Amino acid sequence: MSLPTDEEKLLVLQNDLWKLVNTHIGGQGQSSEVLNTSGMMLKVALQLYTILMSDNEIEKTLDHIKLTIPDLRDKMENLLGERVLH
Repeated sequence: MSLPTDEEKLLVLQNDLWKLVNTHIGGQGQSSEVLNTSGMMLKVALQLYTILMSDNEIEKTLDHIKLTIPDLRDKMENLLGERVLH
């Protein structure tokens, strides 16, 4: 049996994070639950970035992430359908 690749490990991590998120926002979730949960996830991600990256490196990473927003929105719409927040 071979060891999991980095990509496989990241997919497991992503799946684990989605499971955790779903415990806080449920199926469709209320808009406040989605905003609060995603805001805290961003905060934790930025805190983790500060361990290894300079402010300038973090800003460059965020600039790159901004460019991926349309693709991420498309993926989420395909996964969940049209946005319906209560």
